Amino acid sequence: MPALAPFLGTLLLLAQAPTHGPSPVAASKPEAAPTPTTSNDVKGTVILFLVDNSASLPPLDPDEKRVAALEKIFTFLKGQPYRLVLFGAKREIYVDDVSQYNNRGQWTDIYFAFERVKGIAAGYPKGTDFRIVLLTDGIVDPDPKEWVDQDVPPGADLKAHSVARLLKLVEEMHLPLYVILVGDPPKEGTDPKDVEQSPGLILDLVRASNGAKAAPFAQSMANFFGDDGVLLKKFIYRVEPQEGLAKIEPVVRRVTAPTRPAAELKILFYFLVPLLLFLVLLLGMLVRSFPGPGDLEVVELQTGQPVHVAADRGGKQGLSLAASVKDASATFTYQPPSLDLAGLGTDGVGAEPIVQDLLPLGIDELRKKLESLSEEGTKEEKIFALNLDYMAKNLDPAEAERILTTPVVERRKVGAVDFLRAKAHLITSEALRKRLTEPRVHYVGYGNRGERKELATATPLLIGRYGFLVKDVAKGGRKDVKLVLYYDKVPSLLALKNILPDAFQRVFRMRRSSQRVVS
Repeated sequence: MPALAPFLGTLLLLAQAPTHGPSPVAASKPEAAPTPTTSNDVKGTVILFLVDNSASLPPLDPDEKRVAALEKIFTFLKGQPYRLVLFGAKREIYVDDVSQYNNRGQWTDIYFAFERVKGIAAGYPKGTDFRIVLLTDGIVDPDPKEWVDQDVPPGADLKAHSVARLLKLVEEMHLPLYVILVGDPPKEGTDPKDVEQSPGLILDLVRASNGAKAAPFAQSMANFFGDDGVLLKKFIYRVEPQEGLAKIEPVVRRVTAPTRPAAELKILFYFLVPLLLFLVLLLGMLVRSFPGPGDLEVVELQTGQPVHVAADRGGKQGLSLAASVKDASATFTYQPPSLDLAGLGTDGVGAEPIVQDLLPLGIDELRKKLESLSEEGTKEEKIFALNLDYMAKNLDPAEAERILTTPVVERRKVGAVDFLRAKAHLITSEALRKRLTEPRVHYVGYGNRGERKELATATPLLIGRYGFLVKDVAKGGRKDVKLVLYYDKVPSLLALKNILPDAFQRVFRMRRSSQRVVS
């Protein structure tokens, strides 16, 4: 083949590669590189074919001559750069010379073959991508004469020693190794029915070369999906002699093809996607019940009428109405504050008659009366109304609140005119008037952590096993006011309701709204 023809430019490569004993063919013919060896010219992955040339290897194809069959394998590469190493014993190693493929080798020493491959790879630019393809029958049979100077320990088993050296060398090379086993697998230490799962030499080789990717489970998965992936790769292939090139061709194409995540994608769609869907559905079933964090409970209140609620009562999760206090977890009551604005108990000694007339009036009545005096009253009444309005507007809100909230029994020191000014302050101070005069929601909790308090926005509550925050107290609904409670903490299996997003939970609840009216 032209690709295997030697050329003068590779003499330097031959000089750099290590030699192992006498080799008449290798010595007389330089190693011919089928592709240039400069960093600018080497394109793609370089395939290093390591072919067993011993007599024990069956023919590669029953219908092809040996050399023709080997040359035909190279055509499967379609121009991809490659090198060829034929090996038997150390002295029977030939590089890039397909004519020497005759299966007449008397020995099979894979160690020295890999040592030659290491030297070839060293002649390429740093960073070159290599893949080793080993065609063999898996039988190791080193020539004792060639190991005399290899520091073999006295009494050591030569085959075991060479295998140990081989595994160490392959591990140090860090080059991906694929093995095509031709014929019956070796009988020693392997299962003849399935060498891919055997603990023998071939599996040890691919483990040493490829690491965890060549573990038995990973090989089984890669074999099942029938493709090389990024993480899952198949490194060992079996070819029966009668199968020949028809079986070898797809193997070579597969081994030398660019890496793609096909196997991983198959696992994703065959296993992970269904598993993920199952987990999503399972999680959805576990959190589909109301309530969940972010859900709302609306309690409708009538002024002055207590509403009793229970938690998780009658098989219903969340809050529901209770008939009496004994069945309740908490009670809500919407009622106005017990604040007297009539001026009872104030010191009215020396107060003008107009002060005594205005003091009992409500806030709205007082406003109308002052407007009437300003427009239709006598001169003295107009002056009084203007002065009262001026003094009320300039009164400090905190001082007005102090005066108005003074208990009746302690008002002896509060002058009637001062109380009237504080009350007139509420005419223009809407915030203070709302805070002092509008009804409030009062809460009473029962149980070990029971408490009483007045509710405002963001007030925390604990009712039964649920944690709430008061989101709003607003007029509306079917009664005077609605109390909106936000579920802040909801106990659930493995705390899933507090971990999974609210939107995810609402999807499986099949509810358009996260709000529910307590009934």
